[in-house]
Amino acid sequence: MEYLNIKEAADKWQLSEQAVRRFCRLGRIPGAVQDGTNWLIPAKARKPRKTINDNDVAKNLHPVARTLVKQKKKKSYHGLYDYVVINLTYSSSRMASNRLTRNQVETIFRKGKVSVGFEPMKVSDVIEVLNHIACVDYILDHINTPLSLPFIRRIHALLSAGTVDERRKKVTPGEFRSPSFVSKVRTLIPSSEIKQELEMLIDQYEALSDIERRDLLDFHVAFEAIAPFDDCNGRVGRLIMFKESLRHNVIPFIIDDKRRSGYLNGIRSWAKDTSILSEVVIEAQERFDAQVNFQKLAEHGENFLPEGYGEDEDDE
Repeated sequence: MEYLNIKEAADKWQLSEQAVRRFCRLGRIPGAVQDGTNWLIPAKARKPRKTINDNDVAKNLHPVARTLVKQKKKKSYHGLYDYVVINLTYSSSRMASNRLTRNQVETIFRKGKVSVGFEPMKVSDVIEVLNHIACVDYILDHINTPLSLPFIRRIHALLSAGTVDERRKKVTPGEFRSPSFVSKVRTLIPSSEIKQELEMLIDQYEALSDIERRDLLDFHVAFEAIAPFDDCNGRVGRLIMFKESLRHNVIPFIIDDKRRSGYLNGIRSWAKDTSILSEVVIEAQERFDAQVNFQKLAEHGENFLPEGYGEDEDDE
């Protein structure tokens, strides 16, 4: 895919560079992704309309995605949005050996505070959780954005920026795996082939006309096999799966850290037996669907509470 920079897009559409930059920040240009302080805009992107309202954006989203975007905008911390942010961040980070508890993740998200337990807390664990929360918001802001190399690299950059590993030069945010990286688990494709392999994978995926759960898992397994980054491949991959499930109206899923062994075994066995990973995901979809129905009941019940109910409760 070919990209334009801000100046090139502004010249093409006869707009000011400031206007194009603003459209990018507001998510008004499908496929536009931020690369550091710059923006990369698909060469085939259409000129955005000058005005747009929330209904124009919402009507292009499926119901669950629409609910999440709406609650995120309202900073609703007692609905499906906070459930997704907290549980996706906790479970995915936990699978990557982050030792923060779910309660600690929730406190960080809701209050911006860190609750200290009896065990020493790693600074990197806190930074990674904060970064993951930012990533969830980012994918919700770009649900309908097609997958691309810059988009995936942006997720990795958000996830790994400011971590201890970055300062120790073990990982470079947004950059593909270094030639010197050696996996302790398996043989990886050479770093020189990552860009080409990932582009082919994305092109094949984006060419599909009707994407279902099986297609998401095919992409995820292939992405993990490429392992494009020095670190965070699993977390990036799971964020992409969640985003794409919302984009294509597939029941979203959050793989619980307690299913880690089944999830990893399913990825390893996918070529010979797709049932292992599929069962893990189907169970996760059922749990997410149950949460959606619970939220609907909770919202319905709030309509019958007396006026002013709960206003005097201590927020601490």
